[in-house]
Amino acid sequence: MHERRTRGGQPKTVFLSGMIDGLSLEDASTWRQRASRVLEDAGFLTYDPTRVMVAAGTEYRARPNEVFTNDRWHLARADVLLVNLTLPPTIESQKAPFFTIGEMFLAHAAGLPILVFGNCFRGRPGYEAIVTRDFDGLEPALQYLIHHYA
Repeated sequence: MHERRTRGGQPKTVFLSGMIDGLSLEDASTWRQRASRVLEDAGFLTYDPTRVMVAAGTEYRARPNEVFTNDRWHLARADVLLVNLTLPPTIESQKAPFFTIGEMFLAHAAGLPILVFGNCFRGRPGYEAIVTRDFDGLEPALQYLIHHYA
């Protein structure tokens, strides 16, 4: 494992953001588990919001205010936001990843780098204004993150 340290000797933390509502737990967590393994092998810490759901099984269901409060708390402690926007080009407005979009704007306001894979919002002015770099897939996003934010 590589030694990657931030100020104060702590490993850098990557917040793993992406749609959870409306997806199966497997769909919401599989990419996060893959990203966590790769990033942790490179010396990073990760925050995976699905970890509590995976540990508790299908019984756990967070309230919206709980999700938003946890998001803000973990974003305040993160160094980089990695976002999965692998969504259909056109999605029903009621299925838009509202918390994910909120996390992106909170991260931008905090000055965090925002790395995205998936192209569903590419070309939209609000997206282009806040995203640091975007990629077509998870693997190139992880390689860029490791190389540029170690």
